[in-house]
Amino acid sequence: MATQQNFKQPVQRSGESALSISIGPSTPLPEPQAAPWGAKWRSSSWFITLVVALGTSTDILTYTIVVPVLPYRLQEMGYTNVSGLTAWLLFAYSAGIFVFTFPIAYFFHRHPYRRVPLVAAVIILELSLVLFMLAKPYWTMVVSRFLQGAASTVVWSVGFALICENVEEENVGRQIGFAMAGVSIGSTIAPPIGGALYDSLGWHAPFVFCIIVCAIDLILRLFVLERADIRKFHEKRLGLEAGALKPRIVDGEVVTPKHASLPDNSFMQLTTAEKEKLSGVELTPWQVLVALGRSGRGMTSLLTMFCFGLIMGSTEPTLTLRVQSLWDKSSNFVGLVYLAAAAPTFFCGPIVGALADKYGAEWIMVPCMILALPWLPLLLLKKSLAGFIVFFAFDNLLVSAAMSPTGLEVTMVSRSVPGISEIHQFSAMNIAFAVSTAIGTIAGGQMYDHLQNGWAAVIWFSFASAVAIIPLQFFFSGNISLYRRLFDRKAVRERDIEERDSAANDGGRDKEVANGQLSPEPTMGNLEREV
Repeated sequence: MATQQNFKQPVQRSGESALSISIGPSTPLPEPQAAPWGAKWRSSSWFITLVVALGTSTDILTYTIVVPVLPYRLQEMGYTNVSGLTAWLLFAYSAGIFVFTFPIAYFFHRHPYRRVPLVAAVIILELSLVLFMLAKPYWTMVVSRFLQGAASTVVWSVGFALICENVEEENVGRQIGFAMAGVSIGSTIAPPIGGALYDSLGWHAPFVFCIIVCAIDLILRLFVLERADIRKFHEKRLGLEAGALKPRIVDGEVVTPKHASLPDNSFMQLTTAEKEKLSGVELTPWQVLVALGRSGRGMTSLLTMFCFGLIMGSTEPTLTLRVQSLWDKSSNFVGLVYLAAAAPTFFCGPIVGALADKYGAEWIMVPCMILALPWLPLLLLKKSLAGFIVFFAFDNLLVSAAMSPTGLEVTMVSRSVPGISEIHQFSAMNIAFAVSTAIGTIAGGQMYDHLQNGWAAVIWFSFASAVAIIPLQFFFSGNISLYRRLFDRKAVRERDIEERDSAANDGGRDKEVANGQLSPEPTMGNLEREV
């Protein structure tokens, strides 16, 4: 039997006859050879999720660890206008992401390598950390942050695409949530560790710690086994020609070969990008941007990430100075403030991802963003440091929860728009985050330095950003938007009828339809059927 993807019939039908196609000679099978060490767990969805989660954690750790100590370092080096200079260093990181994201996404969409770029990225990250640690002139610090942003691009595009290519659709939100938890882990441990190491051991200590973490990350990335690696091993073991086990087009249909000695051929399943390539559906970078812009659901996800970047970016270069000027606290204490605020978000990603899988992202994004609004103005209060920390923690938790389902949203969009793959969507999301954090850091730093009440300006800027995104989330987020659920019951009933009919004709997709995670439009993932 061969699994085929017929691009003329978008619905999988039960009860069809199975066609047996085998490859390889009819001679006795070669003696079994040992698979690569740990092949099962090294290629498992959970290990891949762990690697990407550690990658995001390492990325955020290396980015955030200097935030509470950088102003003190610049003051020691004799610089003035510290908030503005700090903002430009954070901007350089975002610029690296912006410059490299789409070239990397375009190349690795056409050439679906995953492990090699992930390994190269962490090596570049380590080199950039060494440069930043030893830098004396300000411009070398800017260059090192730019390189760090370039390395960050890979884990946020290639890494998350790797998850989506190895996880069942009904569990994508959960697995992305676990990977997104790396953001919370990194942002939780970085500030207190950075502050404590800087106070105790000096400027080099935080970077030595980051280099050690990167080394661990590098080892785990080296262990990742892609489907292509397993396929090549079996081709060599069975004495087949290179590419013999690779899906191919036969009589207009994409056929996944099946060999008698390979009862499990899951490693030969096609990724979204591979299906598009074989079917002739490939878009230029400009066409990708146009296709993304036409999806209200996709654009809402990107703008939600943009809003998150504005809020986080505007507070990063200013919060340290605010706590220092108002309560005269050291970098070590500022790190503890970040820890208290970020710790609750550690559990946010997996929980929110699982809830979004089950109930839909629309029930998460809008309520959480609305609930985040009251906490921002409370950060203007000056009397209680404990109250300030609590308010910051609630705001950070709720904004993070509103952002978390964006990964699931862009994945669902990529599977409903021909020519768009997960790597495109995550790259676009990475661009949105890079541009918004760049704008946020520059705007926040300049407002804090040059306005009479700079902190209030930063807070109201963040408040306005959060308010602006709520209408888009209300009208467009989720498989069925909150607006349609509340005010267009007829359309919802019609959608339910369509889904029940689809479930009756496609028993294998009952669970996904019941969870409301599938689009009614044909997707590349729905083009699979057995003939």
